[in-house]
Amino acid sequence: MASGAARRPLTPERVVAAALRLIDRDGVEALSMRRLGAALRVEAMSLYKHVPDKAALLDAVAARVLAGLEPADPREPWEARLRHVAHEFRRAALAHPHVFPLLATRVPTLPEAFAPIEAMLGALRDAGLGDARLLAHFWAFLAYLTGALLAETAARTGAGSAALTVPESLDPAPFPELRRLARALAACDFATEFARGLELAIESVQRAAAR
Repeated sequence: MASGAARRPLTPERVVAAALRLIDRDGVEALSMRRLGAALRVEAMSLYKHVPDKAALLDAVAARVLAGLEPADPREPWEARLRHVAHEFRRAALAHPHVFPLLATRVPTLPEAFAPIEAMLGALRDAGLGDARLLAHFWAFLAYLTGALLAETAARTGAGSAALTVPESLDPAPFPELRRLARALAACDFATEFARGLELAIESVQRAAAR
């Protein structure tokens, strides 16, 4: 391990960047401190000088991806800001499909991870919602984003399917809608459905604000 790469100073930034590359290539399950050390040409134990443990490393990887989201222009209308945050989440998800489950399932711990959440809350506040409705629509909006993008990234990584296939043998008597819509359900276009769902979520906020 006496190469030039090994002589480069090891920093938290290098460790997190290498972990992100490893996850992007092989998935979260492939990440271990031993494999990460090998990628950086250092002993695994030396990584603990820069990250406390694997959980903290995963938080830092998630925060690094979220820090790459472009912030919405605060001068834009609240609807435009919500759309911007949603499409930035999707851009990050498609760029790092193996990482997205971390963004969707881990509770944020680092400041970089909170910026898009603050942007969503601010947009909903500017829509004219009181606290109770703001929180209800925030959780619904976040659930839509994470659910839609978990499905899309799973299809990208091979962990899921891009469509809902209805078996030809399914009895139409108890399942009339599934049989009737079978062809449409089998042809999901993620970009189109994401945009449609996003507009439905925004329309729901608009109706709540009007009341």
